[in-house]
Amino acid sequence: MKKITPLFIGIFLLFAANSFSQINFEHGSFAEIKAKAKTEHKLIFIDAFTTWCGPCKWMAKNVFTNDTVASFFNKTFVNAKIDMEAGEGLEIAKIYKINVYPSLLFINENGDLIHRVAGSRSSADFIQLGKDALIPEKQFSTIEKKYMNGNREGLFISSYLNILSGSGLDTRDVLSDYLNSQKESDLSSSTNWNIIYSHLNDNNSKTFNYLMKNAELFSKLHTADSVNNKIFYVYSDALNNLIYARTPDSVKIFNLKKEIQNSGFKRGEEVLLDADLNYYQNKQDYNNFAKTAVIYIDKYKSTDVDFLNNIAYTFYTEVKDKGMLEKAESWAKKSYELNPHPQFNMDTYACLLALNGKKKEAIELEKKAIEIIKNGKEKYDQSAIAAMQKQIDEWSMQ
Repeated sequence: MKKITPLFIGIFLLFAANSFSQINFEHGSFAEIKAKAKTEHKLIFIDAFTTWCGPCKWMAKNVFTNDTVASFFNKTFVNAKIDMEAGEGLEIAKIYKINVYPSLLFINENGDLIHRVAGSRSSADFIQLGKDALIPEKQFSTIEKKYMNGNREGLFISSYLNILSGSGLDTRDVLSDYLNSQKESDLSSSTNWNIIYSHLNDNNSKTFNYLMKNAELFSKLHTADSVNNKIFYVYSDALNNLIYARTPDSVKIFNLKKEIQNSGFKRGEEVLLDADLNYYQNKQDYNNFAKTAVIYIDKYKSTDVDFLNNIAYTFYTEVKDKGMLEKAESWAKKSYELNPHPQFNMDTYACLLALNGKKKEAIELEKKAIEIIKNGKEKYDQSAIAAMQKQIDEWSMQ
């Protein structure tokens, strides 16, 4: 039997340590975590998560286990991973106004918020986030203090709104206070337009009404496309919020649709068709969904690759009318021709070909998609091959 040398043991232990690196999260109470931070003179990093949050799970698997991430965070912070829907997490979520997951918080030993963002990050971005939390001028608390002390300069407000939004916090009060303080003649300035374009979502606000009345002026200063897109999304969001409400108010939906019809907005019909499509899908009324889709695509979406593919696949799964399915096949074909992505556009087209009785063509196309995934340089989902092969087998048996 060969002797295991100390050098080999050392190399093995080093390899094992690096192979299983991860952020070391504390398991004590919140009070104990703060006490440890006080003893070690460190900030506390909190991964504010929920058990159902997909991006939370992704970070736990792919970022918190990264060697460089683990080394930096274990050295620099006292780390805590807290479920915001259980135990102390319920109160912590209230204290720090956590509405988006994951929320990534940095607090001091007294529980004072120092820095925060919301949403998943790559390993490199996550390390940069940790570094920013140590720099006073970049900290959320520093910037918030400037606002509380009365800084209302346009560029600062724009930056502050971006930070609030990126932290999953409500921007409405800051936005309305700032915009309402502006002269109407100043609303079309470059700084204010950037603020309006990035953050205004209230179709009932004084600023939006001013934008609607002066759309031509804004278009001359900031391009017609950007102005039309902004108006489109404000109206679209307002309608969809009503449509997807827990108890949709049909009177409010009707009144808002009437307002859009009478607004003179050039893309008003497009907004209404988009909303109708969402409304019928939400109601699972696929007969009217299909009729609306035909009009919407013919008028506005005939070259929108992703839209064509998504609607075609919805027809494949939900619509029974033969004529409508032939329409969907033509949209899937167009989407495939514009972007022959094997897992999406090609697969959707193959499915509709098979459903419409063209199984030989469907099988050939699906085999072609599999070959692209197998041989392609792009990182396609290899697990899709099994699902595609299963479809081929089923079509061959029919």
